[in-house]
This record gives sequence, C-alpha cells and structure tokens, in this order.
Amino acid sequence: MKITYRILYVLFLIIACNGALAQSTTKHPSVLYINVIINYEGKIKIKDNVLNLNEVQAYTRNYVRQQPAFKYNGVVYRVYADEDLELGTIMDLEQELQKAFEGKRERYLLNTKTVILDEPDLWNKLKTLEIKAVKD
Repeated sequence: MKITYRILYVLFLIIACNGALAQSTTKHPSVLYINVIINYEGKIKIKDNVLNLNEVQAYTRNYVRQQPAFKYNGVVYRVYADEDLELGTIMDLEQELQKAFEGKRERYLLNTKTVILDEPDLWNKLKTLEIKAVKD
C-alpha cells in the first residue's frame, strides 16, 4: 500500500513538473510591426503599397487579418512622417490605422523630400536618413 502511494506521488510530481516546464519554454508570440510613411505631400505608403488616406483602413485591416493566428501578440505601427507636416495630418493617418486594428504607435519624424515612395528599397533607405523619434 505504501509503495502504491509513493509511486502515485512520484508520478504526480513528474506530470506536474513536466507541465510547468512545457509552459515556461513556450515562446511568446512576437509583435507585428507595420511600417507606414507619409511624405511631405501627404502621400502614404504601407509595406509596399502607395495608398490614399481613405484606403488605409481597408488595406491595413486586410493585411492584419491575413497573418497567421497566434503568431503575433499585438500590432505596432511605425509611422514615419515628414517633419514639416501638420500634426493633424499625421494624426488622421494614425486614426485610420487604429480603426483598422488597434495597436501601439511609434512616431518618427524625418525630411522626406529626398524619399521616393515608389522606390523598391525604400525601407532600407530610411535607415540612412536622420530620424527623430517622438516620445509620447
């Protein structure tokens, strides 16, 4: 009888420890970063598509919904905006993004006069520009 209890106790400990280890080694999903740029003319590019403000919500919603389930733990919009744009214009864009899918926002200001939105390597070119992060 004592041996049966000891065996059951040891089995319980093995199962409990195995469950705890399995939960602790599970990777947490990463964040889905969506890069958005609005140039000095107010033209917008999300990922590799140049859009009008009225197309931003539908495009973003569709893009986020196409992502695999449980792969990401939230969305972060990286908004690169021309430093001479009015704040209201940038906020209109951010509002459309939030309507599509609620997420966090990072805002960066830069001089976009040398940036061509149709450029295929645009996102790598941004790394070479002087970017000013805006703190909330």
